[in-house]
Amino acid sequence: MSSWEDELRKHFPGYLLPASARQALSREAAERFLSRLGHRVDLLDLLLAASALSPLADEVRAFTRELTLIARELASRTQIQRIEARGHIRGRLDVPGTLRARASGAPDSVTSRVPERRFDLPENVLLVATAERLAALLARLEQSGVIAKGTKKSWAKGFAEDAETIRHALTSTRLHDVPRAPVLAVHEQAARAARHPAYRRALCLHEAMKRMDTNDAVAIARLVAEGALAPMDAATRFELAVLIRLGRQIEDALRARGVTAELHRALIEPRRAEVFDFAAGGAHLRVLYNQVCFDDLGPRDRGMRHYFDNDGRFRPDLTIELVRDAKRIRAVVIEVKLSDKRDYLERGYHEALLYRAEYDKDLTGWPKAILVVSSAAIHGSPRREDDVIAVDWANWVPDTVLDGLLDGFGAPHVARSATPKG
Repeated sequence: MSSWEDELRKHFPGYLLPASARQALSREAAERFLSRLGHRVDLLDLLLAASALSPLADEVRAFTRELTLIARELASRTQIQRIEARGHIRGRLDVPGTLRARASGAPDSVTSRVPERRFDLPENVLLVATAERLAALLARLEQSGVIAKGTKKSWAKGFAEDAETIRHALTSTRLHDVPRAPVLAVHEQAARAARHPAYRRALCLHEAMKRMDTNDAVAIARLVAEGALAPMDAATRFELAVLIRLGRQIEDALRARGVTAELHRALIEPRRAEVFDFAAGGAHLRVLYNQVCFDDLGPRDRGMRHYFDNDGRFRPDLTIELVRDAKRIRAVVIEVKLSDKRDYLERGYHEALLYRAEYDKDLTGWPKAILVVSSAAIHGSPRREDDVIAVDWANWVPDTVLDGLLDGFGAPHVARSATPKG
């Protein structure tokens, strides 16, 4: 395991979460946390699905096989339907009904009794509801990246094919005739008492998927801690490692300088954009991840909007801003690249130069833009004469860069509290 992966394993997600959320995390806060870090809004649902189904992978496959078999002999009931027609009979003649109709003034009316096979048994309702939810989850799990092909996540290998088999059975067999309805206790009881094993497997999977709907803050916190990295690609994980190392190094540097700062971990707060907020002496040093904090459009964004009708913003991986009296004093942007390919890393440096030009008005002080790379491809140390510098992971964060980031922030005589606030 590389050093950055080791650091991420040790400090994610604890270093990014307030202390109060490390043991108990609300569903809303967890969704916000994961969407801001993982670039998608459904990570919590996917983690919950993986958590619920991974211990039952064999049950999933057995249920898929049995569903196609039970569809051929689906339990049903017969209901007699009375039909009134003129001059012809369907089913068996209902003599009393016909006589009553004719006595009431319909001399050519014929009443018949037609048996109708119905599949609305409560165990069938649970079977179909479980199959539909399961098919949707299986497809999403394999397509999402939560289930990585060729890895230890192979417990879900073939889930996409299982999903397609289930969907086919639901649309091309008698299962299509089962009414769709919310599953209630009566449906669960019927499935528990049914003789065919497919119903009991359906009940088992239904109960497992019900646990996905949990609002238990302790369970959610544990799930996020154990599984949140699984759906994230390697490039995103490296960005998070760079982010966490930056926060830890700033914290250590402030302590070494005798500056006592309050550290607020704010990523899960709905009205805060930053990940970290170091507060000392009336100043705030804020670290943002995957956010645009600059109001004015630069030449790149103006051109894209004018010529291509593209309202997107040129978004740095990380931004550090020094704020005093609600006014930004300076900012630094950081581009992060995971690669050992020289040409790709050089393009990353070009991007950092472009950020420097795009946000020129706000990037004061030194450095103005930083490229951080995963490989040992950087041969020179940061030079003060360079507005845009490059650093590899092994040297992240250089003391000279920390000096520049902390210039003008805090002072020992105005420190208020030695205890970081989570």
